[in-house]
Amino acid sequence: MLFNKSKLEVILDSSDVVLYGSPREARFAEISGRVVLTTKLAQSASSLIVRLRPKYQNSFNPVLSILWMSDITYTIIKDGRIDDASVEIPHDSSTGQQQWRFAMAIPGNIFETVYTPNVSIAYELVAEMRATSVSRWVPFGKLAHSVPICIKRLPASDSAWATIANEPMYASAVWRNSVEMTAIAGSRVMHDAQSFEVTGVVRPLHKGMRLLCAGFEIRESLEGNLRCPTQETSQRSTVAKCLCEITTASLDPARSSGPVSSDASSGVRFKMEYPPASIPHRTGVAIDQEIQVFGAVNVPRAYTEIQYDIATGPIRVSHELVFSASIVDEHGQVHNVRLSSGIYVLPKPTQAPLDLPRYEHSDKDILLAAGRRWSLGSSAVACLPSWAGSIDAQHTCQDSPPPAYSYAITTAISSS
Repeated sequence: MLFNKSKLEVILDSSDVVLYGSPREARFAEISGRVVLTTKLAQSASSLIVRLRPKYQNSFNPVLSILWMSDITYTIIKDGRIDDASVEIPHDSSTGQQQWRFAMAIPGNIFETVYTPNVSIAYELVAEMRATSVSRWVPFGKLAHSVPICIKRLPASDSAWATIANEPMYASAVWRNSVEMTAIAGSRVMHDAQSFEVTGVVRPLHKGMRLLCAGFEIRESLEGNLRCPTQETSQRSTVAKCLCEITTASLDPARSSGPVSSDASSGVRFKMEYPPASIPHRTGVAIDQEIQVFGAVNVPRAYTEIQYDIATGPIRVSHELVFSASIVDEHGQVHNVRLSSGIYVLPKPTQAPLDLPRYEHSDKDILLAAGRRWSLGSSAVACLPSWAGSIDAQHTCQDSPPPAYSYAITTAISSS
């Protein structure tokens, strides 16, 4: 029978939708793709609808689904007539495919996708088609197909959030006036499924200290309706880390740049200028000079063990980078010292910067009139209006400086 071989599917241009800016300032985003019908013969449809809706979890799945929005519907075919904004590709007898291209807009205040062990915010795009002749096509006169889609968000390029995130990370604190710890990275932004490189420095301010191990970890904080739709809770977890012990025997004094200790499996490398003092029957390395710690933290893939940063919504996500070290004081007591600073886990930009054409490069724009060019000679400068007082003696325009954003980064250091 013919209807047994009919197949409807949705093919998206991109399975991710990236919004730029906060929910209050983000513009509409576009979901584009095509609906493909595979049949032996060309078919006509009475209706074809594409719908973005929340994805319902299985009733046997204990994960709580947050369903906050109604469906966003885009009609491609209504009463047998195709929408003017859509494009129909006729039936191809060689492939048996008949296609309809579409592009629909979604609001900028939609919540981002989240997958946690207890709660999820998920979406799917559904295509539904009804035949013109029900009895001669498919049972019940309807074909449907759905695909998952992820909603992501990036800071706007001119926002304070983007300014702070793109600055190099530098955090420093002193522990008990004995050791200074510093964490340095090229940026506060890290992407999932990549390695994030960071450098830590342990500088002695007092004699008699020893370093047992050091490393870095990424901590994730979740806040919101995690277990109950009416009650907010919070939880913290370590999503990635690299930690390595250091001993005098593990150092390689033959290096021209100084003794180096490295462990490929942990992703941590130690470096110092001179060979440290060797103390028999004692573990660790004496902190008698600056010890540099180079780490590469492997960030997990998003929606598996880590989530993207989310500032507003029913689920809020934030991250911090922790530089930790186990230090032995002069009395032989071990202290786990931690230095933390905020970071951002963001998706990779999927859109290239817009290159808008100039007006005179468009064949649809016509120059109606052109004003006289101002001569910047002495006679013309005297005729300039009062608002042009920012032109100096060299006849160069001094623009006002861009706005400066002030922010505070909290660094916490503690011992246990």
